[in-house]
Amino acid sequence: MSAVLIHEHAALDDIQVRRLMSMMSPDANGWGQGLNIPTAMRREFLSAVEQSGVNGISPRYLVFEREGRVVACANVFVSETDFATFDPKLNPDARQTLKRWFPGFMRFKVVEVGYFTMIGEGLALADERDLPQVVNCLDRELQLLMEEFDADFVLIRDVPQEKYAAYWQVLGELGYAPSTGFPNARLGVKWETLDDYLSALDSKTRLKFKNSLKLREEFSISVEVLGDYEHLADELAVLWANVNAKAKDYSREQLTAPFFKACAQHLAGRSEIIRFMHEGRMVGFMLNLVGEQDYIVLDWGVDYDFPHYREANLYRAATVLSIQRAMAWGKRSMELGITNYTPKLTLGCEIQPLTYFVRHRDQPHYSRTLARMLSDAIVQPDNTEHAAVGKVGSVTHDLPVFERSIRQDQNLYQAQDILHRVGSYQRSNTMRLGGIYGLYPEFNCAQQSLVTFSNQQEVVLLGTNSYLGLGSDERIVEAAVQALRRYGSGCSGSPLLNGTLDIHNALEHELAQFMGREAVALCSTGYQTNLAALSALCGPGDVVLMDARNHRSLFDGVKLSGADCLVFRHADLAHLDKLLHRTRGRRCMVVTDSLFSMEGTIADLVGITRLARQHGARVFVDESHAIGVFGPRGRGIAELQGVEGDVDVIMGTFSKSFAALGGFVTGRRELIDYIKHNAGGHIFSASLPPSVIATVRAALQVVIAEPERRQAVLDKAHYMATSLADMGYEVSYHGAQIVPVVFGNYTLALAAYKRFMAHGVYVNPVGPPAVPEQFAGFRTSYIATHRWEDLERALQVFRSHLPDFRPASSH
Repeated sequence: MSAVLIHEHAALDDIQVRRLMSMMSPDANGWGQGLNIPTAMRREFLSAVEQSGVNGISPRYLVFEREGRVVACANVFVSETDFATFDPKLNPDARQTLKRWFPGFMRFKVVEVGYFTMIGEGLALADERDLPQVVNCLDRELQLLMEEFDADFVLIRDVPQEKYAAYWQVLGELGYAPSTGFPNARLGVKWETLDDYLSALDSKTRLKFKNSLKLREEFSISVEVLGDYEHLADELAVLWANVNAKAKDYSREQLTAPFFKACAQHLAGRSEIIRFMHEGRMVGFMLNLVGEQDYIVLDWGVDYDFPHYREANLYRAATVLSIQRAMAWGKRSMELGITNYTPKLTLGCEIQPLTYFVRHRDQPHYSRTLARMLSDAIVQPDNTEHAAVGKVGSVTHDLPVFERSIRQDQNLYQAQDILHRVGSYQRSNTMRLGGIYGLYPEFNCAQQSLVTFSNQQEVVLLGTNSYLGLGSDERIVEAAVQALRRYGSGCSGSPLLNGTLDIHNALEHELAQFMGREAVALCSTGYQTNLAALSALCGPGDVVLMDARNHRSLFDGVKLSGADCLVFRHADLAHLDKLLHRTRGRRCMVVTDSLFSMEGTIADLVGITRLARQHGARVFVDESHAIGVFGPRGRGIAELQGVEGDVDVIMGTFSKSFAALGGFVTGRRELIDYIKHNAGGHIFSASLPPSVIATVRAALQVVIAEPERRQAVLDKAHYMATSLADMGYEVSYHGAQIVPVVFGNYTLALAAYKRFMAHGVYVNPVGPPAVPEQFAGFRTSYIATHRWEDLERALQVFRSHLPDFRPASSH
């Protein structure tokens, strides 16, 4: 097979592309001639990488010619890259679990322009004016390679800041999205001796560096510079692997002994190692390249078990000695690569911003998703507070300004466009790209102990708010059917005008009696109920004190009211007391959920109402998840704790225990009358359909007549919480029908949600902003009509997955 292919169809205008298959082939003779080829793009270095087979990459080398004259060269390689390692929130154990469940999670085949084992622009041109034409031609060739290798993405790496605009002008039109890359650290070497360099530093830094070179005196460590190191390849690989295993921000390439051996063979006279020896044993090294104009710090390894590892600070010594070696070679520039920027800034390095350009094979929106993901993962270093930088005369780039510019170009909408936030949102696409998106599942039956999806898969339902199991009760369904036949499908108007039926008034009267209150107002959703009530009862100049974990609708209702909102820590009465003292003399309302929907925690309404009385504040309680389940009559937590008389306003919904839709607010007659005539969410929304009203009325009668349902749901929740905790799951149980299972990572929770669904159990994944990241996991919830055999089936699925949630060290 020939090592060179000529693609006539890749020609653009007058440029043709030759594809070289190997740098070690005679066809590669003359590679880069006539071009200012960078060190890492020289034939000998590319040959070393190719021969070593690092990460199983497939290299390709592109030569762009016009009328037989080379105008550009590009280094391209195809590899499989695990982008999950770029997520700093995904700890190694969680990542390992995701990989077991979904082997392809965030692992993509990528056609990359650049270098695999170091940093640098992978496209060299004879004349920069040819860049637009060459880049267009390069894109066509990359598309061919994507098709050949069935690759997912193209990634053009390490474009320097000064060339960004020229690349972006072309690549933006071709569907690429830009991302901030790992910045490169470079030091201009303008000193003749190491003493000259050290004298340019501040005294504190100078002392640190001088002390770092006292290795023999203090630690009996000797230093050697070796140009021939092939015989050390195995040792170098072991020490390098130590560093790679501890890398937090970058650990893609996996260098092996063949890599170090190939470097020694192909880069003889153009590479060297600085070796640290202690009692005849190598305890650290730095591998450096010698370029035409530059000196490049390539790779580093160390023995972390060496007793003096920390005190000796071999990395600092190695970098200082590398500066000395650059001077010895007469180089005017030294490149120190990516990551670990603080010590490089201390050396006085210039941190150079670099850009990646990303394109998905056929889904442009995924181009922006991966670009945004990379930008989020690659943290730009703070280069503003290092005294050494100015002292040695380095150039300082404004990295935050650069990053903001890239992020704007990632967005379809300009910063002044109100839709800018739409272009910034990528979470759902990130889940889809990773293959773990499972939200908006499509059920095709009523919510009960077992449900089915449209594919007829049968699943145990552990994620519904129909706590009393009334959604498919024949009595409830028949009531809705009769109302449809008598009243039709809807009211076509607001309650204030033509939207009130006799059954609306009947339900209000029945709910008021049930709740032991004077009056009730209905709204079309529970969310709308909180917006309507709070926006009507509170206003500018008032202050509302909110539990930090309150439902979003409560916060939105206060925001709509214009009142000041102060937040007290979840269930922290001391903090509430402090805020009440601070706001003494102002009109004030304390607002809280009674049963918190994500955590299953129960509010201390006794303590809250006591503090409110002491400070003259009113109390608003959202009993959405508690009504029908708690209290002797099912009226909620206020009834259970005996403080109904101290709560001014109670809100409830119909979408939980009443298995319908809508909400209500209840209190004194004058208060409810005020809401009915002043709450926009009530006045200007259409009334609840008659079938819903009939459903709620029928469900209310069941709540009153069958208190055993309340005990059934709580018994089943207690059984499941105890069983899961006994297995070893981290269960947060507070005596409610809501039982969170905590994993501590939202990505893991989303993946587990999809995994469990595939194995026959439906749960709700929860994470930010509903709960903090450390509490991300499953929200399981239970219903009175859960069958015990279905719960056992669900427990078996939890049991079978338990090993996946334990750290690898505990398996």
